[in-house]
Amino acid sequence: MMKANSIFFGLVLFSALLLSCSKKEENFIDKQHETQEFLQKLLDSTFNAYKVKVPDYPGGIALKVLYRDKSFFVSAGLGTSVNSQVRFRAASCTKTFTSTAILLLHQQGKLNINQFITDNIPGTEEPYVPNLPAYDIPNKSSITILDLLRHRAGVFDVSNELIPDTISAEVPYKGLNYIEYIISTDPTHTFTFEELLQVVAETGLSYFTPGTAYHYSNTGYSLLGKIIERVSQKSYQNYLMEDVILPMGMVSTTMPVMGTDQNMPTPSVPGYILYNNEVYDVTKSNISANVAEGNVITSPDDLSLFLRKLLSGQGVLSHHTVNAQMMNYLPTFTSQAGGYGCGLSYTNNLGYGHSGAHEGYLTIMASDPAMDFTVVVFTNVWNLNEEMTSLVYQLINLLENTCYSTKALMKNVE
Repeated sequence: MMKANSIFFGLVLFSALLLSCSKKEENFIDKQHETQEFLQKLLDSTFNAYKVKVPDYPGGIALKVLYRDKSFFVSAGLGTSVNSQVRFRAASCTKTFTSTAILLLHQQGKLNINQFITDNIPGTEEPYVPNLPAYDIPNKSSITILDLLRHRAGVFDVSNELIPDTISAEVPYKGLNYIEYIISTDPTHTFTFEELLQVVAETGLSYFTPGTAYHYSNTGYSLLGKIIERVSQKSYQNYLMEDVILPMGMVSTTMPVMGTDQNMPTPSVPGYILYNNEVYDVTKSNISANVAEGNVITSPDDLSLFLRKLLSGQGVLSHHTVNAQMMNYLPTFTSQAGGYGCGLSYTNNLGYGHSGAHEGYLTIMASDPAMDFTVVVFTNVWNLNEEMTSLVYQLINLLENTCYSTKALMKNVE
């Protein structure tokens, strides 16, 4: 009889435990659904307010959030078929990937970020940068790998700048943007690291003595791409895919490098430019000039996963490497809070991450490891109705403010 009672009370206790777990699960689901609705309302409100100012806006906005054990995705203006696996061009978020690759090689002892780019690769008689005329850029022997990572090398930015028509060098692209000059006659041209650095070498352009100031430079990251290839003995694309992207569990991310590889993989969102109230489809793009600094195509799921795992020390980099080197930022401008570390910007009250801008796509990714909060937001339109003024307004009011509002909301729904 006592044995029967024991079994009976055991069953009662087990049933109570199951009921308790079921209620906790229901509460979790209810809370998840409630937060999802809050995020959707927040995004709808932000997007609708922006559409009042720009009624002809041809695209939309998407938001991915990771917070502790929860994951959310919402969108506005992109249609009901868009989900968190949709691809978009994340542009300069690529720099965080390139920095991760460099720091992984540093972590493995295959390079030293504190060395000059003219020093030899450890264990070899080969320098980090080829001893060729194409790489004879100004101040070459005074540039460290760390300077390049932090945009403090003074390397002239070929992709974002016009070549001054005041230079003494007699080059056919004087007064023009080199990349636009080439693409105007050969839309499928495949740019190379050597080609882009040769422009810097033959024009003799630079911003300052390495290590003395900050100036964002895509071409500085092109040079890092070349260093990755020389140290790893793999192409940039293969090294990133095999040693960073796939090991971190990213399944929707690609890094096209050929000038002919211009189409977006499916599923993806198209990219548009709004200029003079006319809409232009710019989804197809020759991204070969942006390898290592802006060529990543990814999804909200992949990008948020990458940043969260990376900054928590659960990716390919150790917690020490991330904290002591990658997140160790310096000020960019004295009047602006925040700074730039190794392929990673710090924004006050938001966290660590990067922004990206490639024709038709704007992106912000940010993470606060202490809060275990990660956000990715992107839109598939460049509003150039008022040229750079409207684009900057769009980046701040549509994307950046969404990130801040989302972080505040997540704090309040705990």
